[in-house]
Amino acid sequence: MNEDLLLEIKNLTVSIQKKNESIPIVKGIDMDLPNGQIVGLVGESGCGKSMTAKSINGILPSVAKVTGGSILWHDSKDKVTDLVTLKEKDLRKRCGQDIAMIFQEPMTSLNPMMRIGDQIREVLRIHKLEKSPSQSREQIIKMLESVGIENPSLRYNSWPHELSGGMRQRVMIAMAMISSPKLLIADEATTALDVTTQAQILKLMKSMCTKSSMSALVITHNMGVVSAICDYVYVMYLGTVMEQAKVSELFSNPLHPYTRGLLSSIPKLSGNPEYLKTIPGNIPVVNKKFPGCEFCIRCSEDVQKCFFENPPLKQVGEDHFVRCHTVSL
Repeated sequence: MNEDLLLEIKNLTVSIQKKNESIPIVKGIDMDLPNGQIVGLVGESGCGKSMTAKSINGILPSVAKVTGGSILWHDSKDKVTDLVTLKEKDLRKRCGQDIAMIFQEPMTSLNPMMRIGDQIREVLRIHKLEKSPSQSREQIIKMLESVGIENPSLRYNSWPHELSGGMRQRVMIAMAMISSPKLLIADEATTALDVTTQAQILKLMKSMCTKSSMSALVITHNMGVVSAICDYVYVMYLGTVMEQAKVSELFSNPLHPYTRGLLSSIPKLSGNPEYLKTIPGNIPVVNKKFPGCEFCIRCSEDVQKCFFENPPLKQVGEDHFVRCHTVSL
């Protein structure tokens, strides 16, 4: 990948603390986010995607914490900061200004007791970016207009319940972008939207990343979203990266059986409309330790070695890595 890195995750482990037990749910993953690129993190629900994203800006739930690894923020070639070691107040200053996040559910992400303009202005106030009232209002209205909201002057004074789901998500994007962040994290940002609105939001996000040279981490379980917006993608299963590659390479040459299962599960217009292919079996219990590949109990291509030895992540092509015993170099 591009050596001009903005964020570098090294051997990150996130664990849930349960009584006297520490259960890893993100298991030593590595990930690079280059400047100006959109990186996808894809996998089934519960695989650790959101926990990885929340580790970056320090909003893990109280029962979870980072128990290993580092999250390196590259301010410049000579200055690198490990976000894991920052004090909470220092991390808060960086998040929202350098790092912004769009959450999954636009219907509940906005405060129903505050008007749209006031909620966006609060971001400016918290990060000490607020100008005079008239200048701030003008800045917010321009941002609402840039995310495709019609009649932004009117919507500035609207309540969240007066907006559709698509418009609310556009407001969330405006709120994230108002501080001109270097990294945008979109956690299932289009899941609750209809297909037409979803396409509009994805197009908007890609356009804004291009215009501002901003990097983005897109968390999704939808391979269609990955193909539409991402440059590079990590495929995650049960807290582990199983395959990573450029999007074009992954879709043309998927190597891991799990990746192929995800791609074959996409509904197709042709063929039997009543038949939808699925990945067989169930996700293992997260606190159950397994010596081999954790996907092998659901895999149709497993060999005996898969049950006893966890495969390493190996390079099989330019920027293409896979964790599987059955894939040869």
